[in-house]
Amino acid sequence: MTENGQTRKKRVAILIEQKVEDAEFQIPYNALRKAGAEVIVLGSRVNEEYKGKQGKLSIKADGTTTESRAEDFDAVIIPGGFAPDKMRTNMKTVRFVQDAMAKDIWVAAICHGPQVLIEGDLLKGKEATGFRSIRKDLQNAGVEFVDQPLVVDGNLITSRRPGDLPIFTTAILQVLDLTVPDTTLPDVSDTNAGWWKLGEEWGGSTKSEIVDAINIAIGGERYAYEAFETYSGKASDPEVKSILEGVRDFKAKHIQWLENRLDVLGEKPSLRADVSGAYADLKTWLQSINSDVEVLKRALGELQTGVVDVYNLRNKLTDPTTVELFDQMDVDIAKHEQWVADLYQARLIESSMQPPHPTTGAAVTA
Repeated sequence: MTENGQTRKKRVAILIEQKVEDAEFQIPYNALRKAGAEVIVLGSRVNEEYKGKQGKLSIKADGTTTESRAEDFDAVIIPGGFAPDKMRTNMKTVRFVQDAMAKDIWVAAICHGPQVLIEGDLLKGKEATGFRSIRKDLQNAGVEFVDQPLVVDGNLITSRRPGDLPIFTTAILQVLDLTVPDTTLPDVSDTNAGWWKLGEEWGGSTKSEIVDAINIAIGGERYAYEAFETYSGKASDPEVKSILEGVRDFKAKHIQWLENRLDVLGEKPSLRADVSGAYADLKTWLQSINSDVEVLKRALGELQTGVVDVYNLRNKLTDPTTVELFDQMDVDIAKHEQWVADLYQARLIESSMQPPHPTTGAAVTA
């Protein structure tokens, strides 16, 4: 398009509400502006200071979806966080997105952003993705859910989480035929590209933040490896011992994955990742334990903590490769949690059915 004989700037609307996921707003916003696009922030009120979920973003809207027209834009971006849940209650915002989809304008949604599309009945028969917690919502809306960093169907672009942001943003730039000065944009299908560099350039995770997160994960998995080595040594039941040893072996695999990732980044595990003294209290505690049920209960607690820790690490980074490692670890630990929980419940039931000890009256257990 041209105006007065000159190429018109691409105009992109980014929707906003309170507690938007900071990086999911900032990275597209920064990249598009660097590419020379005119970026317009649209909220529900222009006199409101919108703050990010992580406390890193504070910005006022340039306008609202009430008076804006979708046809005035080349693309509409819907970031995630808690913001989409509020956006979907604003019929003007939903109608704005409906108009964009109907007029074949690019619509890009990440994380919880597709909730707005669900509200507008815009996803039936579409391939799309989104944050894991809204997968069932998307499927109920008629989506063929694809668990990939980027899904493009017609004029719809979707991604899953902050870790996909460099790929998501690159896709938006490329469909708008935009380039960033002094920056090479990889092919969005190239999983081996150094995506973390683009994330950092556009305001996402820095290399030091990525390395810190990996070292935290290494520290946690080293501790867990030693803990499950100790648990398996304490167990008397062969089945319990086998399960605990299996979890231990996965911990070794996770550590290797993480150390390999550090190596690719040109880094080594830091001293703070060495937790050789962190399990001393654990060994002392185990000296007083005399039943497999108690060992399993303690092991279950370790895994429940691990699931939460890895989940939090995964959602704070904008490096697709590292986040994919954390995601696989999250899946593994959740599976191991179920293994141990099932065995714990079975042994707990068995112990409650044992005859009482002839002297103490307590149940006789292994």
